[in-house]
Parts: sequence; C-alpha cells; structure tokens
Amino acid sequence: MDNPSYDIVVIGSGPAGLTAATEAARAGLKCLCLDKLAPGGVLINLNELHDFDEIFTGTQMASQLTDDAVVAGVEIGFGEVVKLTGNSPWTVETADGERHTARAVVIATGLNKGRLGLPNEDEFEGRGLSHCAACDGPLYAGLPVVVAGADGWAAFEAHELTGLAGKVTVIGNPLAEKPAGIDFIEGRIVALAGDDGLQSVTVEAGTTRNTIPASAVFVYVGQSPAAEFLPDSLARDASGHIVVDADGRTSAPTLFAVGDVRAGGRQYLSDAIADGQRAAQSIVATLGNTN
Repeated sequence: MDNPSYDIVVIGSGPAGLTAATEAARAGLKCLCLDKLAPGGVLINLNELHDFDEIFTGTQMASQLTDDAVVAGVEIGFGEVVKLTGNSPWTVETADGERHTARAVVIATGLNKGRLGLPNEDEFEGRGLSHCAACDGPLYAGLPVVVAGADGWAAFEAHELTGLAGKVTVIGNPLAEKPAGIDFIEGRIVALAGDDGLQSVTVEAGTTRNTIPASAVFVYVGQSPAAEFLPDSLARDASGHIVVDADGRTSAPTLFAVGDVRAGGRQYLSDAIADGQRAAQSIVATLGNTN
C-alpha cells in the first residue's frame, strides 16, 4: 500500500470520467479508467448531440473521448466496482476480485436506471419499459409511446422519439418549452397493463385517473446515483448524490465526484466534460505534475 499501482483511478468511463482521466494522464499521472461496460457511458445510446459548435452523434463523441484518453496514456479497464476502501492510498475492488490502489480516485458512475416505483414494474422491463430512446424507439414505429419525466433529459429523449416511434406523450411536470409533435400530461404513472407486453398506462393527476394507450414507457424518473459501493461516511445530499466543492472534491480530500453522480449535476454533456477538467486540474495540483 506504500506504492499505489496508479496515481489515479477513475471509476466510470462516460464523458466526465474519460475527460478527467485524459487531463490527468496528459499531466503525467498514471491513470486507470474502469467501467463495467464499454467506454462512453450514456453517450453510446444517443443520436445527435448539439452541445457544441459541431454536431456529433453520441457514438462519435464516445469514440473521440476514448481515443483521446488512450493517446494520452490512460489505461482502459473493465470491471464492476463493488468496494472502495482506504484514503490515499485508496483500494478499488471489482466484482471479479481485482484490486487496484491509487493516490486519488474519481467517481464518475452516473445514475442508475429510472424507476416508476410500481409493484409490477419488473414484469415489463424489456417488454415495454425502456431507458434508451435511440436503442428501442425503432421497435415502436407507428405505436404510441410515453416518456415518464419532464426534465431536460426526458425532453431530449422525447424529441428523439418523435422521429422513431408513433405518438409521443410526456407525463410529468409541464416543460417551459414544448417541442412540436409531443403531447404533455401533467401527473404521474400509477399503473401498467398489458397481457403480451405493455398496452396501456394509468396516469394520476390530483384525484383524477386516466388510462391511455402505450406500447412503451421510456423511464426518466426515479433515477438514483450509482454509488452504492462508496463508504457511508461520504457526504451526500438528500437524494444520495455526492456532495462536492467547486473542484469536484468530496468530503474525503483525494476522492472526487464528477458528472451526474454529484450533487447539483444538470445531466448536460458540456457540464460533464467541464466537471472532468476541473477535477483533473485539482488532482494534478494536489498530487503534482510528473511531466
């Protein structure tokens, strides 16, 4: 433990994590970026991105960020992190028993899939419940679909669905801007029904309930921070997001959190990249530039 295997381990290879890893590696720090799936995070499920001057697809952006990381010297690893212990050095343990030690750790694990909180929800997972418009939208061409949630991310996915599925209805709080071609119902989904896959949902608004046809529900409510492996002593907000300072530092000085897992995140790509840059700069200042 006196000689950690890495200067920095980044847990999560979405845009925030890859950016933090790349910037740290460019400064000469030995860096491992771990993810249980492919690099890119939610980017690989997105079509057109409009956060920048040029328009990219999510896959293109994920590929670019991954290439940048590899060129910078980041080691890309695969494994589901199940435990984080220590405190500079940290020990990161994966589900398959691998252990990595590091002087600093960045948590960039994002959010768990959304949940409606209904008793029969799991029965419809993959049979009408989805979490990715670009992935599953084409399966419902010409069919009515629902987006649960009305924040910026839900609105983005609803817009994606207008070119993929049939009638699109957003259920949640009203949006400030209502894209053309999308219906809005204020309220929440309280029931799912269907004999062979999803066929309808029941929406409750105040004391009123209405049932509407729906072949699919794209769930963007009830998302929780993917941070179950972190120590209980770490400061979090009421929803379980990790509390950080302006540089992304958590209540543990050499542990950082970036992107959607941190408190106050807005689920914007540009914000995630900025988070990664700030955290990397702070880590380099803390650990030292080895170039």
